[in-house]
This record gives sequence, structure tokens and C-alpha cells, in this order.
Amino acid sequence: MKISQRRIRGLVAIASSVAVITGSLIAIAPAQAATKDLTIGLTLDIDKLDPQGATSFATVRALGLVYGSLVEVGPKLDIRGGLAQSWGFNASGTELRLHLRKNVKFQDGSTFDAEDVKASLERILDPATKAAARANILTIKSIEASGLDVTLNLTIPNVAILAALDGVNMAMLSSDDIKAGTIGKTVNGTGPFKYVSWEPGQSVKLASNATYWGGKPKLDTITFRIIPTEASILSALNAGTIQFSVITSPLVAKQAGSNLKLYKTPGLAYVALQLNAKVAPFDKLGVRLAIQCAVSRAEVVKTASSGEGKVIGPITSPAYASDPTARPCPEVDLVKAKKYLTDAGYPNGLTIKTMVAPTQFATASGTAQSLKSQLAKAGITLEIDAVDDSTFVSRWLAGDFGSSVANNGGRIDPDTMYTRYFTSTGNLNKVAGYSSATLDANFAKGKSSGRVSDRKAAYTAISKELEDNAVWVWLFSPFEYRITTKNVTGFIPLATGSLIELRKADLK
Repeated sequence: MKISQRRIRGLVAIASSVAVITGSLIAIAPAQAATKDLTIGLTLDIDKLDPQGATSFATVRALGLVYGSLVEVGPKLDIRGGLAQSWGFNASGTELRLHLRKNVKFQDGSTFDAEDVKASLERILDPATKAAARANILTIKSIEASGLDVTLNLTIPNVAILAALDGVNMAMLSSDDIKAGTIGKTVNGTGPFKYVSWEPGQSVKLASNATYWGGKPKLDTITFRIIPTEASILSALNAGTIQFSVITSPLVAKQAGSNLKLYKTPGLAYVALQLNAKVAPFDKLGVRLAIQCAVSRAEVVKTASSGEGKVIGPITSPAYASDPTARPCPEVDLVKAKKYLTDAGYPNGLTIKTMVAPTQFATASGTAQSLKSQLAKAGITLEIDAVDDSTFVSRWLAGDFGSSVANNGGRIDPDTMYTRYFTSTGNLNKVAGYSSATLDANFAKGKSSGRVSDRKAAYTAISKELEDNAVWVWLFSPFEYRITTKNVTGFIPLATGSLIELRKADLK
């Protein structure tokens, strides 16, 4: 009887999948390898699926594993290739050419190319998108796309635009998805993990992307699990029910035992008392200066952050960092504070209100309480308006507050850190509450020069104007804490707060 090769292969497959008993020998099919499922504890849920509009840290971190950007910021705060493999400016700095990686796939299997870049950047530039980083690329005049080559033609020289192309707010999207209007409804990125599901208030689940250009991750799945408090997250780590956590509380971080691994990284983010100069009484310079002169930043760090954090000025970008003493009141001066109040028309003091989201970051309430105690000594009564995170974000974006205690992300370049806030065309100027012609001019100078000394001079001038006008009261830069179980290996923490290096992590 003739048996076909296909039939033979079938019989072999059946035979290999069952135990074969011959005498006393038992051959058993090899067990399937256990999957590597990482569970991350977070106190906050994501709030949307559109990466270009993301402002919540939770959303930025989760979607940053699903979407890719043209460039990335590495562990040493260097710019390295992402979806762009190489790049170069023309001699005048008015043209940036990018060459893309080949064979990059979206998670639906379609190929990524220059047309997707063009469509993605044009979507960010469209005011209707309400993209979080729109102001950072407003100097793009036109975009040329051909195959794997993209040329950005700029209205002025702009060396900072390369750094602006990093991050989830600059996520590269499928041009087909943009045309179909499905962004924010479906998720289709080029990142190391694929989106699986989102159960609001419960969890976000991702699975490894086998076609990722950097190679398939070692982790099979990542689940972001929403846990109400960071103390509960630490308990879950100790119990082994989760293996990774993003922590903002120095107290919780200090409680991590020897059975866990603690990553403590100086961050670029900053905590500030934001003052909206378009809202009374913060429209009066004397009131803002009085607040600045009544606050000890070191005291805030000590009482609210357990001594963990660095006193700062406006710019945290290491190469251009502000001098924290270069302000009208580098230390508390209650005599000056009261004089500023009197000159502003408040000789008997005044009452102000600040918005804070206690769940947004662990030191939020402590920071507000420290400010309240200190301001009282200058005759300023601070009322704390505690709101939930979603209310905070919506009111914050609308500029619907007089002052707020905020923890904002920093960047390696001051231009991408503050252009969107403090220029007259910035898409977050409503949040900042302040702009001026001199700020616009100095931001333009900072963009246009390729010389670090010229850029430093521009950003020093920007920092001076922000501090001399007490636009906000910059307080401190916190550490980035990550706590993991001992069997998590290969993870590299980043000062940007990004979790992208989970693409290299493993569970042993």
C-alpha cells in the first residue's frame, strides 16, 4: 500500500505527541515553555488611545511601548535612531533629511514608509488634532516623502527639531489609519509590543510584537494593573503578584527590601506651583513675586519628598540647566514678600486657591500642604482645591485654574521642553498663562544656532525672564523610581521616565 508523504508527516506528528511505551521506557513530549508575563503596578489608568494627544504619564508610558518615534533618547540622554536610521541637516539648518529603517512593519502587517511619516507629522500640525507637541514642530514648512526618505523643509534654522521628533507625542501612525479616522479607536503602532485590551480602571494588556524592527522582546505579555495606592503596589511586589512598578513616593521607595530591586534615577521631570498670569490675582507681578519670596524649595523637598529631590530653576535639561539661585528670591525673604504684596494692593494679605490632584503623584498633597504652611507666614492663605486626576487634566489643559501643583515632564532640549508653553503660538500657552515678544525672540535664537554657547545664552535669558516675573514657582526635580522583583533582568531605567527599555527585559 502506498502512503503519501503528507500522510507520513501526519503519522509522525501524532506519534511524537503521545507517550510511547516500550518495555520500561516512557518517552514523553517536551513540555511547552512557560510564557513570560510581566505585570506592572500603577496607581493611575491611561486616559486615551491617541498617542499624539497624550499628556498623562500613565498613557505616555503605556503607549510608548506600542508606538515608535523617528528618534529616541538613550540612557546617556543622547539622541539615537528610532524609526529613522540616519539624518542630516543642510548647511543653513533649514532642511532636515531623514532616512528610515527598511522592513519596519505596523502591527497590522502593513509596511512603514515615508508617506506614513508625512501623514503623521501633518496630523500633529493640524490644530484640530490638539496634539500635545504641535508647537515643537511648527517650523516645518513642508514635508517631502519618497520611499524611505523624508525631508523636512523649515521656515527658520532649527537644530532643536531633531530632539523634538522623540517620544510618544511624536508617534508615527499609519497613513491608512489616519485617512480612515481610526486613530484613538484602534491601536496600530510599530513598537515592541502590541495593544491587546484596555479595561478602564482595571488594566491595560500588551503582547510582544514578533515583527518589531529591534527584534521580538523576551517578554510575552505586559499587563499594566491599576492598584489604588503605592503602598499596596509594594505589598503586591512582596507577594509576587506583580513584578514591576512605577513609584513616585520616596517613602515607598525607601521601604523596598533586599528581596526587591530598586532603580533610582535622577529625572528630567519637575514639580512646580504653576501661576496663571491671566487670572486674578496672579495677573499682578507683585503677587507672583510675593509667592516666590515666601517659599523655600528646600523645605518643600524636605517635608513633601522626604529629602529626595533636587532644587531647580525652570530648565532641567542637563546641558542647559538653569541656575537655581538666579531668581529675585533664591531663599525665603518674608520682608520682601510682604512688600511685594503691599505694592500689589494687598497690605493685609490675600487668599488664593491652588488645584491639586492627590492621585497624580505621591508627593502632590504634601507639596500643597508645605506651600500652604509657608505662604501663611507671608499673609497668604492657600486654599487647596483637591480634584481627581481626570478633572485635573481637563481643567489644566483648558487653563481653568488660578494656580496648580503640577508634575510635568522634562526634555533633553529646552526648546521642546518649553516652546509649547511659553511662546505666543504654543499649543499649551493657555496652561502656561504667560508669553512675551522677548521670549518668542529668545526661543527663536535657541532654535537657530548650532553652537552650544549661543543656545545657552538664549536659554539663560529665557530662564531669567521666567524667574524675574515669577511666571511659575519651580520647586524641585524628583527621582524616577522603579521597583522590580529579583527575577526581572535586563531593564534599563531612563531619566525621561519612558519604559521603552522593557523591550530588552526578561523574566528569569
